[in-house]
Amino acid sequence: MDTESGRIIKGVGGFYTVLTEGNKTYVCKARGLFRKNGETPLPGDNVTFTVDKKAEGYIQSILPRKNELLRPALANVDTLLIVVAATEPLPDLELCDKLLIYCKKQGVRPVIVINKCDGGESGASGAIAEQYRGAVDDIVSVSAETGYGMDALRALLSDSTTAFAGQSAVGKSSLINRLLGLDLKTGGLSAKTERGRHTTRHAELIRIPGGGLIADTPGFSLLESVPLEPEDIPGMYLEFEEYMGMCRFIGCMHISEPDCAVKQAVAEGAVNKERYQRYVKIANEAIEMRRHKYD
Repeated sequence: MDTESGRIIKGVGGFYTVLTEGNKTYVCKARGLFRKNGETPLPGDNVTFTVDKKAEGYIQSILPRKNELLRPALANVDTLLIVVAATEPLPDLELCDKLLIYCKKQGVRPVIVINKCDGGESGASGAIAEQYRGAVDDIVSVSAETGYGMDALRALLSDSTTAFAGQSAVGKSSLINRLLGLDLKTGGLSAKTERGRHTTRHAELIRIPGGGLIADTPGFSLLESVPLEPEDIPGMYLEFEEYMGMCRFIGCMHISEPDCAVKQAVAEGAVNKERYQRYVKIANEAIEMRRHKYD
């Protein structure tokens, strides 16, 4: 049997669909050795596999991962689209901040997508975008309903393995519908709770016409605490970088220290005040978590 290589695009019930560079797909089982070693193949994994005379495929090895997203479980992600809504639900910008930290830690390019801009860029979308200028390189305002901004979004996805994240009901599945013309199940905002209903059941990588893969992923309603030491968190903020080394104290946390260049930048409006206030909350939570780690 010849050994071939490919990328897992789907895994259901112990069967894995593997896509080759030649755009052929094979349904494979994983060797028992993986279970013995506590390894689980994930969508996004680059693997080697063999196909026997009965056309049955078997994954032989999982190549090293550059990153791994835990919820949903995906490997080797290039881009994370962090989706918020210009209308309902009310944007959870602290979640966005934590996802940006998560991207920095995992080596994933973040893109903030402001959906439900049905009449073009509105005051709400502009206000959200303003908080993240300098914090992320790419911010796109779109409407899955009207198609506004979708060409700009498509241009960011070429030749990239892309995952979606964000609150429920912000329109992630609707965006994929618009991007790919898929008939994915979509859910609306619950009238009673004003919280979205989860509609996506499992992660699957879908080929994008012209190159690249999109993961149709369950939405985040909560995010586990990012496993970082408090001192690492300032380095996760892109807009703080130009002020590194300018504070009086080495290792400044930019919270209560005097002569802090970041706090001065906030006071002067060079760093967004609302995002900075959320940074202080996230950093203090990390400090408190470490304080009680061994209680």
